[in-house]
Amino acid sequence: MTLPLRNLAPQLLAPLLLAGLLLLTVTGLLTRCTATLIAPVTRMNQAYLDASIKDTAHLMIPVGAAKAAADAVEGSTINIEAGAVFAKAGMTIEAGDTLQPVLDFINIAWKLLLLSMIYLVTAKSVLAGTGAVAAPLLTVALCAFLAERLAALGTARGQALRQALRRVGALFLLGALLFVLIIPLTVTGSAYLSRHTTEPMREEVRASFDKIGATFSLDNFHETTDLKDKAIVLKDKIVELGRYSKTAVSEVSIAVCKLAAIKLLNGIVFPLASFAFLVWLVRGCLCPALGLSDRPLAQEDLQSLRNWFEPPRARRAAPPQPGNGNPAPETAPDGAPEA
Repeated sequence: MTLPLRNLAPQLLAPLLLAGLLLLTVTGLLTRCTATLIAPVTRMNQAYLDASIKDTAHLMIPVGAAKAAADAVEGSTINIEAGAVFAKAGMTIEAGDTLQPVLDFINIAWKLLLLSMIYLVTAKSVLAGTGAVAAPLLTVALCAFLAERLAALGTARGQALRQALRRVGALFLLGALLFVLIIPLTVTGSAYLSRHTTEPMREEVRASFDKIGATFSLDNFHETTDLKDKAIVLKDKIVELGRYSKTAVSEVSIAVCKLAAIKLLNGIVFPLASFAFLVWLVRGCLCPALGLSDRPLAQEDLQSLRNWFEPPRARRAAPPQPGNGNPAPETAPDGAPEA
């Protein structure tokens, strides 16, 4: 009696450990411990996202002012009397036509900033709920691993079921690690890459857009109350912007291209590169640790699982299938099997 119990004790260690982790997860203690461990990473991520949101909002102020001025200019017309050619001829020129190249770049900058703000707010919202999403995924993973360990205490007949439980547990464990580890570290990696690559260009872009906003500012127009004075101020502003557009197209285009490069790198390239690297690293370590192959659930695994549910007589009566280590039956020259 002592010998079987002594042999059974090491086999019960893993189920007991998994049951303890499952209890800690259900009660929320494991989630709180994990949140405490990654608290420094969480604080750095929140600081990075808050700074990025503040910087984007700062850029949206001059770009929004320039866009408002551009909309006002586009809806304005200048009447020109062509008395030098025809005494009664006249024509109107759309003021926005002379500023069209600059206005196109301003609209592009506004769309880039709007998309960047949406991305940053979404990332901050996702980070706030990673712990709540990871807890049920981790619970399912631990339940699958616990069931697999308990099935291992039985007969060898449950090998296919154990393999399926290991795969399910690994899948949900990877999902839990995705929210509790991979996504936060993705933001951290993006912040690190941004700090050492695109950070020097931010001040240049901010200075350029502050200058553009000051040029397109309509403060004098809004401060004037008389309608006639408003028309005069708007006319002077159109003339000023017309002169500005002659030399500012290159400056505005460079500023918008730098802004696009910063948002492309910080919002797409750096997060995707960090995310892909972390998924590859975690998956590469997780599969060997759990004794799984790096292949997805294949047709052979499903066939083995289906054979497990068949009665023993049906499995004994089934002919051997070629390709699973069994040779194909020899055939006669006319195509009939040899006796």
